[in-house]
Amino acid sequence: MKSFLVKYGLVAVALGGFYLYSSFNSDGLSSVDEEIDLNAVLDVTIDTLYSYQESIEGQENDDPDAAMLGFSEVLADSYNTSEPALFKTALGVEPRSDASLLAYEDTNGNRMMDESEAGIFLIEIDGERSRIIASSRSGAVNDHHFSGTGLLTGYLIGSMLSRQRMAGVSSDSLAKKQPVTARAAAKARAGSGSHSKGK
Repeated sequence: MKSFLVKYGLVAVALGGFYLYSSFNSDGLSSVDEEIDLNAVLDVTIDTLYSYQESIEGQENDDPDAAMLGFSEVLADSYNTSEPALFKTALGVEPRSDASLLAYEDTNGNRMMDESEAGIFLIEIDGERSRIIASSRSGAVNDHHFSGTGLLTGYLIGSMLSRQRMAGVSSDSLAKKQPVTARAAAKARAGSGSHSKGK
């Protein structure tokens, strides 16, 4: 009986060791699963930006807020109908005062960001460098450049860049946002002591 318990005890220890090994990599960080494909997010965002801008060209509209609100609604639809799906649940998009767009988990589908609903990723526009930046909550950052001046001269982007300036967003702060993987972001956080190993 004693040898039976010892044998099963050793099996349990081995399984526990394998679990810990698979949960933590060699540098002591918890393995990072990218929760969302930022490349796919950026593809959908830029396609929607072009199509939305075309749809409002020539319309007389003196309300930049209405244009940005309309874009955020169309963008949410694009995110939610993307194939393959971008996220496990429905996403809403909230336009912010600095012209960034926060995609959040719209669990109740009311298209309003409630207190209990978490932000998933943030979209920002770097007009000076002609790029769209996506940042995930895991700390990953990616960007796509858009070609030509069509987007920059359009009404929507023009009003968004005006909002940025009024909110005090500088070109330098956007320039600092360079692509970084979720794993690299986690490693940087661990190096700065912002969270404890194993938590």
